[in-house]
Amino acid sequence: MKKTIISTLLSLMLVVIGNSAFSAPLVIKLAHEEPANIEISPAHAAAVVFKDVIETQSNGQMQVQIFAASSQGNQRERIELLKAGIIQVDIASVGGIAQFYPQLSAIDLPFAIPNLAVANTIFDGEFGQKLSADMTAKAGFRLMMLSGGGFYIFTNSLRPIHSPKDMTGIKFRTMSVPSHIALMKSLGATATPIPWDELYGALQTGVVEGQHNPYSAIAVGNLQEVQKYATLTNHLYGADWWLTTDAFMNKLTDDQKRIFTNAAEMAKIAGRGQALILSVTKQGPAFLKKAGMQVYMPTTAEMAEFKKLAIPAISKMIRDELGEEGAKLSQDLLDAASNAEKQLYNGK
Repeated sequence: MKKTIISTLLSLMLVVIGNSAFSAPLVIKLAHEEPANIEISPAHAAAVVFKDVIETQSNGQMQVQIFAASSQGNQRERIELLKAGIIQVDIASVGGIAQFYPQLSAIDLPFAIPNLAVANTIFDGEFGQKLSADMTAKAGFRLMMLSGGGFYIFTNSLRPIHSPKDMTGIKFRTMSVPSHIALMKSLGATATPIPWDELYGALQTGVVEGQHNPYSAIAVGNLQEVQKYATLTNHLYGADWWLTTDAFMNKLTDDQKRIFTNAAEMAKIAGRGQALILSVTKQGPAFLKKAGMQVYMPTTAEMAEFKKLAIPAISKMIRDELGEEGAKLSQDLLDAASNAEKQLYNGK
């Protein structure tokens, strides 16, 4: 009897050890649209850090497969794959998310966020948490965090832009975001939504003559090759939006959730740091000038002209298209920005 019990226990131990040794690792598929090059892409740099932290801390029991350069499709296609559970993490932009969560247009307010410190405080805090919860409830995916980060400038191939009157008639590419389209129209330009992976060709062939993006996106897309003039308006905040789903997160064990969350935090730090370093080394105004572009910084009076036209127009568009809910979300962002400035600069 005793030998039988011992034999049974040994058999059970061998089964447990065998299952543990040969169980397949959890595979996390992460997709983004930028090149697989950490030297020019903050999104890919962050993705590589995410992968390393997860695989190291899980001792290989969790693995990350990175699909770069839109290999899993464009913005809409990748988010559809995310919602279907085919990929588990997607690095998206406002344009991609707004196709599934239109309310996001309400926070793309021109000149609402003054600098990166304020932006990070806003989206790392209560505002970002509430936004993620609302996104989950209405769109079926959640916001993990924002990495990278920079401010939009105008570029074009026709003429220098010093004030809104210089934008009249220029065809600008935008994302499929109503607030971006309304911004261009308010400044006298023509807005044409074009997917990111078609933008270079559209600028090269004259389908559009201008675009607006942060420095990092311009460099990653080599847009400096097909643009002649840059105007440093810093009119919108842009970042890499990391998305996942509750359906995926709910399948993780507590230990896996801890590793996943820690990896996301490290990726956020890496992406933001890389974006900032690149903006003052390889991807800032000096980069554009070296590429042969004419770079102009508007005066205070000229900036006031841009703001006078853009801010009321976007506010009206948000109220007209997104109703009171959109207007409230915009106001929540402005309040969060004000609170962030107090927190950062007044010690409150």
